Amino acid sequence: MASTPDYSIGFTREEVDEILAAQKAELKRTLAAWSESGSTITKRRIDEIHAIIAACQTALRKLAPEVYGRPVRVGTSGVIGHLPK
Repeated sequence: MASTPDYSIGFTREEVDEILAAQKAELKRTLAAWSESGSTITKRRIDEIHAIIAACQTALRKLAPEVYGRPVRVGTSGVIGHLPK
């Protein structure tokens, strides 16, 4: 899976909840299959499901921050070179 879509654009909270529920059910089925076979194809499928679930969680934080919390923002700063004392 190249990249996951931003489910906060063009989807309602209810639709994202439906996608999340479907992916959670698929994850349970896939984990059961992986524990039996352990194949790398199944492992890749699990990774894809995790990416979609993460995208749904991010979208829900954007669409309903009062319920799911504010979106996580990360800030960084850096200094290049020597700082005089």
